[in-house]
Amino acid sequence: MRRFLKAAAIAAALVQIGAWHGTASAASAKPVIGVIELFGNPFFAEARKGMKSVGDKEGAELLIENANSDVGREAELVQTFIRRQVDVILISAQSATGSIAAIKLAKDANIPVVCWNTCIRSPEDKKLVGAFVTSDNKKIGEITGTQVANYVKTTLGGKAIALMMTCQTFDTCKDRRAGLNKALAGVDVKFADEQEGFQVDKARPIADAMLTAHPDAQVFIGENDDGSIAAGQAVEAKGMVDKTKVFGIDINPQVARMIADPKGAIIWTTGQDPYAMGAAGVTLALKAVRGQDLGDFYQFTPSPTYAKADTAAAKAYLDTH
Repeated sequence: MRRFLKAAAIAAALVQIGAWHGTASAASAKPVIGVIELFGNPFFAEARKGMKSVGDKEGAELLIENANSDVGREAELVQTFIRRQVDVILISAQSATGSIAAIKLAKDANIPVVCWNTCIRSPEDKKLVGAFVTSDNKKIGEITGTQVANYVKTTLGGKAIALMMTCQTFDTCKDRRAGLNKALAGVDVKFADEQEGFQVDKARPIADAMLTAHPDAQVFIGENDDGSIAAGQAVEAKGMVDKTKVFGIDINPQVARMIADPKGAIIWTTGQDPYAMGAAGVTLALKAVRGQDLGDFYQFTPSPTYAKADTAAAKAYLDTH
């Protein structure tokens, strides 16, 4: 009996040692972060650089996938990450409502979730997500809207016909529109047409058609970088640069070149900082893996501005991108 008890004690000790070893191995293993992007464009390419800068420094493995504007594809990616048993999911949600189910699957699988760029609606966001790093999109819209209002007042005599490329599929763009509307509330701006177009290849023919239908438009607003580029390209192709001015939101090298170019149609954009957003997202994801405090739920990254009236900022951006 004594020998049996001694053997049992030794076995229990070995099990405990094995458990400690397993815990230590898990703690020292490379953290795996499953990352989901909305779609492919320069914004997300720049965000990847910020993510990888932190990931490389912290020894994390990043599995970066693109949902390509498809909620179904997004759900498949979340399920793949769950099967892969990633340590955390960093997601730019496709839909404020349609992405809730997929994120809940991750939560139910005990995988922490952090949002970046876009997220799900309230109150589900704070129930299912640890933190949300993004830009202050209402403020961004208001900044661009203020520039439009100033241009209309000082150059167009207080009255203008406008067009807009929108991205209202996403709540971030709804916030931008709220900011734009606030800034334009006291100005006589008539929107002759506004249509969704947030990827250049799809938005360009729409922008061309809008200008053909409304050649008297004096202002063209893009709610994101690709929409701004499409509007600018259409204005330039039709030889309307002197007549129709493009105001945008978001920055990427192509937008910056159109601002820096004296013949470019874009005269203003309020940018985001995707590099900083990507870096902050991975930093938060790693804190979630380590059980650390994530801080405030909403965490905003900078919103730099770029203007044709002073191209120094656009040229500096191009020097580093």
